[in-house]
Amino acid sequence: MAYFDNNSTTRPFPEVLDAVRSASDSLWANPSSPHRVGSQVRVRLEQAREEIGHSMGVDPAGLTFTSGATESNNAVLGWLANRKSLSGETALVSRIEHPSVLETARHLFANRIEYIPVNQDGLVEMGKVEELCKQKRPTIVSLLAAHNETGVLQPWKEVAQLCQEYGIWFHCDATQWMGKLDPQGFDLCSSFSFSAHKFGGPKGVGGMFSHEPVSWIRGGGQEKEQRGGTENLPAIEGMRIAWRQTCNKLPIKQDVVAWKENFESQIKQDLPGVRIIGEKVARLWNTSFLMLPDFDNLGWVCKLDKLGYSLSTGSACSTARKEASELAGAIGLSYENGGRLLRVSSWLNTNELEWTNLAGALVQAHAELVEDRDQSGVVTL
Repeated sequence: MAYFDNNSTTRPFPEVLDAVRSASDSLWANPSSPHRVGSQVRVRLEQAREEIGHSMGVDPAGLTFTSGATESNNAVLGWLANRKSLSGETALVSRIEHPSVLETARHLFANRIEYIPVNQDGLVEMGKVEELCKQKRPTIVSLLAAHNETGVLQPWKEVAQLCQEYGIWFHCDATQWMGKLDPQGFDLCSSFSFSAHKFGGPKGVGGMFSHEPVSWIRGGGQEKEQRGGTENLPAIEGMRIAWRQTCNKLPIKQDVVAWKENFESQIKQDLPGVRIIGEKVARLWNTSFLMLPDFDNLGWVCKLDKLGYSLSTGSACSTARKEASELAGAIGLSYENGGRLLRVSSWLNTNELEWTNLAGALVQAHAELVEDRDQSGVVTL
């Protein structure tokens, strides 16, 4: 199978699997224990924190290990919602945030949410952000760095600087950025989150950086009393190796970027009616978000799967359909058109031939969908 669902999860590097196995065998003790074996695990844990923190350009002391970005996003929003010392009461979030931000903000802030609009390319406009910050003086502004569906790069650095000027907490979901683009500059954020399995690491481990201590899981005193529970050292060690492997491969060479661009040019030529969402703005080098003609995206996914290509309709979370509708509305698409969206996302192990052949597979899938429709007489989207 040619795998094009890497924004959902990436295949672990072989070195990561080796590191997890080795750590599970030799570094299995509790890092909070005072004896020598526990202390050895504690040393490795802090080495991982130092290495990852420094390579991200932040103070390692502010880095907390979590189960991933969903937990980290929930933690920051929950902490801020309950923090009495903040004068503001409003949460300012974009309509295109991941559900772990959007649904959490709606739950915690209820009718105290203001939404940052986006244009038809799925890009937040800085003028709107500044206007809302002046008017609403929110407790928190949350904006992802790169969108998980469209791949559109958001002006997170500019928003971070604006929030510093106004004294507003700025949280950035950096999940899709980390491992694909230069990680420097995130120290401008009040906090940010990431997940290891988006850059060749294990699932169930990630991190959160914060300039101030954010406490959310009590009991045990681990992670400087911010997140109780014994740390998963084998997973953290796997994340450390994955991060090192990824950083060694950055920046991405221009010919890799060209593979996606050639794919998009080919598919627009061979499959009339295709629209590339965010085509006119800066996007992740690995992501192409298509609005396809004639058929529901689940039909496309099934056909492509049979042809040997793994793609997705978007987010792999259980709210994928709801999220697609939310995104479609935010960028001005109808509900029906939202059901035709298909995400293509490559990774470091994707080659040029796979991109080229995918264009042909989409054309073949369309021909088969048309044939199925004509034979069944069923009217599709």
